[in-house]
Amino acid sequence: MSSKIIFGSIDSSFKDISRLMKDNNIGFIPIKDKDNYVGVITDRDICISLAELNNLNDSIKSYITNNIVYIDVNSSVDEALKTMSKYKIKRLLVKDKDNTIGVLSLSDILNYSNEENIISTFKTIFYIHDNKHERCAEVDEFYL
Repeated sequence: MSSKIIFGSIDSSFKDISRLMKDNNIGFIPIKDKDNYVGVITDRDICISLAELNNLNDSIKSYITNNIVYIDVNSSVDEALKTMSKYKIKRLLVKDKDNTIGVLSLSDILNYSNEENIISTFKTIFYIHDNKHERCAEVDEFYL
């Protein structure tokens, strides 16, 4: 888990968030409105939204994902993987009681684990739905 949470404000622009991502070499930014987390935005969200934007100074407010998925700090790796698989996401905010204390990414788990079900989680998250054709992207020995 990364315990240093880089976050943006609900009033941040795409330019502001993109700069935060670049400066911190990250692709996921939790968004706060005052002291409360209200959503998240990813590098993928920004790429998809760029086609609709007229100005990079536009607010990210209407482009963030409001459904924040948290996991308890005492949860197991298996629980984290199941949650990621269920919601088809690669990152979870980590809570200790009512405090958000970090971000757990699939990369964090890969770097510190040798779990069998990681490949299954990858397959679920990265399954590509392409119009009428469904396919997986095959990379080396497993599907991403």
